[in-house]
Amino acid sequence: MQELIVFTSIVSLGLAGWLILHSRNMPRFRQKSVLTGGDLEFFYRLRKALPECTVTTQMALSALIEPVGIGKLRKTAMACLEGKRVGYAIFDEDMQLMAVVELDYRARPTRRETAIDACFKSAGVRVVRFHVRRLPSATTIRSTIYERAREAEFSSGIPFHDSVQNSKYSKPKSPWRNTVNAHI
Repeated sequence: MQELIVFTSIVSLGLAGWLILHSRNMPRFRQKSVLTGGDLEFFYRLRKALPECTVTTQMALSALIEPVGIGKLRKTAMACLEGKRVGYAIFDEDMQLMAVVELDYRARPTRRETAIDACFKSAGVRVVRFHVRRLPSATTIRSTIYERAREAEFSSGIPFHDSVQNSKYSKPKSPWRNTVNAHI
């Protein structure tokens, strides 16, 4: 009989403790991996291919580009950017965005990917896509990124140096700083 009383008291104390801990409705968290599998392998290839650049993962679109203008149109465009991320963003030594790299898991681009590409194109940012089943080598990545940089610089009229190793990509510096977010 005494054993039953001890067992019942232990169970009831445990249940009371559990109820106290869970009655506060405090959310619990656990650590999560940012990259896994092929994404992690591709990240290491990007870093090997572009050692002079900073490669970041899972960057928010709103941190990379912003809508032009003011008012309702700007708010609508900003709402389209919210919550969307890019796979990899590549920055030069001055932390100027060189390119956005995406790993594709499908054979054809989705509407969402096409819309994001259009946003980056209007902002003058290059988007490079590689298929996850055919991960490129470090030399292919490097030549693709810098070839896209060369194409963009030819179209903008800024000369591209022949020695890619010794040159650094930089956007033309504007004397104006966007402090009011009003581009009219």
